[in-house]
Amino acid sequence: MKTMVKTGGIIVLSGLLLAGCGNQAKASTPKTTGQPQLTRLTKQVRNLYADSKYEMPAEQLSEAALTKAKTQKDKVYKLRGDLSKAQLKTFKVDQQQLQAANKIFSVQDTLKVELDKDQVLKDESFKIQDFNNDFAYLLAHKAKFAASIKDKATLLDREVKAIALVKAATTGDPDQTKIDQARDAINAVDVKAFKDKYLSKIDDVNRKLVEGRALSGSSKIYDKDGNEVPTYDKFGNLINDETSSAKTTPSNPATGGQTSSASATAPQRNSSNAQPSTSKVLGVSFISQEAAGAPEDCEAATALEALHYKGHAAGMSLVSFLRTMPIASNGNPYQGFGGTPYAVVDGVYQSIFPSAFTPWVAGFGGASNISGSSLDGIISQIAAGNPVVAWVTLNYQGPQWHHYDWGNGIDNAHVVTVDGYNPYGLHIVDPENGTYWISKGAFNAAYSYMKFAVAIS
Repeated sequence: MKTMVKTGGIIVLSGLLLAGCGNQAKASTPKTTGQPQLTRLTKQVRNLYADSKYEMPAEQLSEAALTKAKTQKDKVYKLRGDLSKAQLKTFKVDQQQLQAANKIFSVQDTLKVELDKDQVLKDESFKIQDFNNDFAYLLAHKAKFAASIKDKATLLDREVKAIALVKAATTGDPDQTKIDQARDAINAVDVKAFKDKYLSKIDDVNRKLVEGRALSGSSKIYDKDGNEVPTYDKFGNLINDETSSAKTTPSNPATGGQTSSASATAPQRNSSNAQPSTSKVLGVSFISQEAAGAPEDCEAATALEALHYKGHAAGMSLVSFLRTMPIASNGNPYQGFGGTPYAVVDGVYQSIFPSAFTPWVAGFGGASNISGSSLDGIISQIAAGNPVVAWVTLNYQGPQWHHYDWGNGIDNAHVVTVDGYNPYGLHIVDPENGTYWISKGAFNAAYSYMKFAVAIS
């Protein structure tokens, strides 16, 4: 027979002690083998930051501290099967913050090592892609810290790109387009020592180009096929030699069709089939995609340039405008932007085509997909006061085709705003390279590969 005695909330049954509701025993969380190692890791990771929110790095952030924390992380990883769900969650947070701390240290160290005391890039062969990838990550995950170094990060990126253009301009035969692009890129760097160092190199190669023209007795320039290419000053005035006066002062406007500047004479230019004698530049303001930290998104910058000119999206910055851009999760540019505009993503075509671009931009103002238009069609839009966003190739070079899941794309594609014309060239507002004139032939060749264009009204 079992004996049951109740006394003071304690019940004894067959020699077993049971807790009544008045004296319940509290269960303690069992300690695991991995818990002390996890606690040690969490402390080490916290010491990498200056605040409990993990927003800013600690002053003592160093390679040694990161290595120590990484070694401890590896220990915890081996014991992860012994951790509870709550502890695994803590471990995940520790890993994420350790990864971010590594990227913080990397960009800090790069800025310290690569920029000298005058803020000029030390190593001209420096590859910036890894730095830009890390900075893009920090923009997304450590915004406060990223904002604190954004100016220097932008400076480094601009200097690297400017130096690449300087190398292109100073290698091989002098080329006016390359010289102008390099000069604009140098001037975009707001560092006197940098300008002093590199503008002199561009001046030297430009001097050689001028001297070469003088020795040949002609200011003519020819393309790779031997065809004469009309050249212009920064105001769009023709600077070719013996027939320049005839070329710049035609008396009758054209009614249609294009003529070759290489073979036409003054009387031919005054015929009913001559090029228009009028010039027009709308004056669209330049917006830098680099300054917004979006090296892969010329599309949004050109759209905002044109929208601002038409009085739309007033006060909206490129950074805020980018947040509204449709993203294609499948990477199809016909449906939205592929990847991210802030860093290179391998295997993804980082662009947006007119089919998705037009309705997006139309949400802020007038936008018409005029893809397939001829050069005259683009010019007619500008004549009507509408800047045109056009898809071309970078630096107007030959296309580099590549096959993707959605179809074929040009890897060296670029997008610019066309806001002016004269009888021989188009005025471009380029979010990467600033404003300049380009011959109609060079533009049309680069535009004709895709013939994508959107007019902003």
